Amino acid sequence: MNSYETIIAIVLMIIIGYACRRLDFLKGEDTQTLNKIVVYIAIPSLIFMAMYSADLSNIKTFGTITLICITMGLISGIFAYIFTYLKGYPSKTRWGVVAASTLFNSGFLGYPVVLGVFGAAGLVRAIFYDVGSTILFISFGIFFLIIYGGSYQEIIKRSVLFPPLLAVIMGVIANLLHLPLGSVIPSTLNYLGGAAIPLIMLSLGLSLEFKGIKEYFGVASFVSILKLVISPLIAMIVVGLAGFTGLDRTVSIVEAGMPSAMLSLVLAITYDLDIKATVACIFLSTALSMISLTILILFV
Repeated sequence: MNSYETIIAIVLMIIIGYACRRLDFLKGEDTQTLNKIVVYIAIPSLIFMAMYSADLSNIKTFGTITLICITMGLISGIFAYIFTYLKGYPSKTRWGVVAASTLFNSGFLGYPVVLGVFGAAGLVRAIFYDVGSTILFISFGIFFLIIYGGSYQEIIKRSVLFPPLLAVIMGVIANLLHLPLGSVIPSTLNYLGGAAIPLIMLSLGLSLEFKGIKEYFGVASFVSILKLVISPLIAMIVVGLAGFTGLDRTVSIVEAGMPSAMLSLVLAITYDLDIKATVACIFLSTALSMISLTILILFV
């Protein structure tokens, strides 16, 4: 399929998930089960095989992609902080919006989009971009621990021991050491990894809920414009300064145009931030990303 057909297929899978919820075939809480399968089984399998079979001769460039993610996240976070400060939002609303603005859905949504449009070579670059998102998540966790207190164990569990991150490390090690896996293990992991995209899309469709957006529509609209329009435009400048061309450039820009990450909701819940504001930013940016990503991929 070409990029346009791939995006349509992805959107249709999300619509199917949303329809399943509306028709009571599946319930909103079923997303928890689907997400566990995705995070603990499907995505780690997909990532490990991508890393294991990847050409890592350009690993320094891949590291730069991670740095670009961190840079883009910080820029978006600063814009969001200034906006919420000028608007006079209370501290916990402000930081909930900043977290939603800083963290990219570069894995949960980014992997399927990039893999579907750019193939395995694009996925490798998306994975390294997502490592930057994980670093930002860890940094936020430490920052909020200092400000609000909390459990260090929870941050370690959700970041350092995050299964997709472990899959990146294990896949790179296995690749560099040329570890033989035989035929059964790769086949099994490929089957499991193949389940990642449809499960992710169905889960996103199930989780879409528009009722709570009205109260925070203004700030959610700002975050959506920031994430889906301004961020990829700035990324075009950043990747140019980094000297990126080809897939390195394209994937970095597309990933910079991803909506707010679900992990920002984890931070909001863990540190008692404004959950409603964070949820509104996530849902509106995710819904609008189906349009913005289609346009971005077609013209980037």
